[in-house]
Amino acid sequence: IQGEIPRLYPGRRHFVNEAINYIRKIWLELGFKEMTGPIVQTSFWNFDSLFVPQDHPAKDMQDTLYINGEGTLPNAKLVAAVKKAHEFGVNRSIGWQYKWDKKEAEKIIMRTHMTSISAITLASLKKEDLPAKFFAVGKVFRNETLDPTHLFEFYQTEGIVIDENVTFRDL
Repeated sequence: IQGEIPRLYPGRRHFVNEAINYIRKIWLELGFKEMTGPIVQTSFWNFDSLFVPQDHPAKDMQDTLYINGEGTLPNAKLVAAVKKAHEFGVNRSIGWQYKWDKKEAEKIIMRTHMTSISAITLASLKKEDLPAKFFAVGKVFRNETLDPTHLFEFYQTEGIVIDENVTFRDL
C-alpha cells in the first residue's frame, strides 16, 4: 500500500443541532445567561402564571398535549398572587373575573412555549440578582395534525432583560 490512507469523517452534527448551537452562541456573546427547565410541567407555569385564562382556546386538547396525573404548584404566596390576578386583577387590571381552579393549574402538560421557562426563572430571582439578561432555546410541543410542514414538536428561542433602566430604545 502506497501513500497515506485518506481520513474519513463519517459523521457530523445534525443541522438542527448546529442551528441551536449557533443561536446559543449568539445569546451568550450578547451577555445573556441560559435558562433551562422541564419539558413536562404544570399548566400553572405554562399558562396561569402568564395570565392566560383557564378557559383559553389554546388550552383545549386539540392544541395542548396533556399527561395523566397532577403536578405540584409552587409556594402558596405565588399561587395566591396568580389566583388574585385571574379573579380580581392587580394594579388597575380587572382580571379575568372568573373563579380560578387549582385543579386546572395542577394539570400536567408538555410545554407549549419557552415563556414558561421565563416565568419560572423570574419567580426564582432575588433583588440582588438584578439586573439580569436571560435566554432560552428549547423544544416545545403542540397537538398539531402532522403533515409535510407541521410536526408536534419544534424549537423556540426567547430572551428577557430585567433592568429598571432598560427601555425599548435599548432593543
